Amino acid sequence: MTVSARRGSAAGAGIPLPPGLKRLARRSGARPRIEPKWPCQQVEQVSSEPSLDALKQAILALEGVFTCPSPFEAPGLGYALTEELACGQPEAFISGSCWLALQPTGAMHLSLRPDWAQRVVNHGWATVHPFARYMAGAVPPQSLVVYAPRNDAEIAVAGRIAIAAHAYALGRIGDLILPDTRW
Repeated sequence: MTVSARRGSAAGAGIPLPPGLKRLARRSGARPRIEPKWPCQQVEQVSSEPSLDALKQAILALEGVFTCPSPFEAPGLGYALTEELACGQPEAFISGSCWLALQPTGAMHLSLRPDWAQRVVNHGWATVHPFARYMAGAVPPQSLVVYAPRNDAEIAVAGRIAIAAHAYALGRIGDLILPDTRW
């Protein structure tokens, strides 16, 4: 069987990776610890204030994005999409039109298509959200905690992951409409 034939049988067959996830480098170092209890904060390897500010600006620069209170009164800041652009699958959102929550540590809570999420986890940039493990069915398994960026190179990667989550929430990659969206 050829590589392309094997790819055709994959769960995400026909859906390309967002450009930012195609050449995803592996994250260096040990994975940071995430508290398993609410609000699931990253407790080590946190972002500096300038890194956090850079990440906030990168997220706000995305199409149709505005800030909102962090979902479920968790510490941090939420990012939502305007109603006309929030066309992704329901699993793309944390609450309402909020698709990303940024913790004060720099860690991001977001969702990706399952095949995209697996790639990000496999490359060491994220872990499955603890509540997806403990509350199976209530929290989608593609819900992730993306680790806080520690330097400029990691800010760029975190930004690319945020762009992929944004595409999932939009329900499209550029002009390509993703399956099961409201477009």
